[in-house]
Amino acid sequence: MVEDPGPYEPRLKPYPDDFMVPGRAVVIPEGHMMVLTGPFRDLAYRLAPGRPAVTIAGNTAQLSRLLHDAADELRAAVGATVPTPHPVDTVDVARVSHRPSDVDDLQARYETLSRAAWRASENLPSLKDMRESGDFSVNPETSIAADDLQNLLAGRSGLFWRETHDLIDSRVHKVSGVDWPEGQPVPQLIADEADAFKRSVELGRKPRAPHANEHRIFREKGNPDHVAISAVRAGILAEILDEYAARIRPGSQSGIMHFSAYDLTDFISEGIGRELRATYGF
Repeated sequence: MVEDPGPYEPRLKPYPDDFMVPGRAVVIPEGHMMVLTGPFRDLAYRLAPGRPAVTIAGNTAQLSRLLHDAADELRAAVGATVPTPHPVDTVDVARVSHRPSDVDDLQARYETLSRAAWRASENLPSLKDMRESGDFSVNPETSIAADDLQNLLAGRSGLFWRETHDLIDSRVHKVSGVDWPEGQPVPQLIADEADAFKRSVELGRKPRAPHANEHRIFREKGNPDHVAISAVRAGILAEILDEYAARIRPGSQSGIMHFSAYDLTDFISEGIGRELRATYGF
């Protein structure tokens, strides 16, 4: 991404402007871009360090296929060879290269981390403190996590993972949150994400290469129907969609997430995810 030349190059002809370059840019309908970034939040939550092992049990085969088809459409728009193999046939997402028990000084590391974690958690206000003071500068979920951590370290609880809502079953539901129709919590099925992709297919929305002499898309100049991203970004987006496709297919097994996944979750949610979301909306 650092070396990405971007989707535009300045030219003087046919008139002075920044123009899109075939093979270096992809034009995507705005509504379709919203669909493509839809799975980012759930994927980031599924990659959160410490998340327990899970085997997908939902009816998600169609969504997995639609995700991969959308990824290949991005690849085709930059001139890559498609179709590519469906990732569930080629990727073993459960494979790990090492386990915590392989670390020689595991006990010493655990004790050091436990002491640091306790000090950090005891410096956070409790929910009771926050309600009495009216100071909610600390996220209430952080306070809950600190309390869970202290109970775990003190041997008062065996709880080591908490979903965003206790109704969520990670085998069939999206783990990033629940809907609240009529004020009642309702978990979202993973498979329901397929509806947005099917809608895009029905409307004929898909990425394309830029036309000859197609100039920069300026949203502020009344061209909100399409967005443009670089081929590099499009390739990364395709890989993220395939990662999600592999992880949510029926029967897919993912082991407990290691802390090394943290940088990836941050990249998906606050890195390229934030960048791509900024291309649409108001």
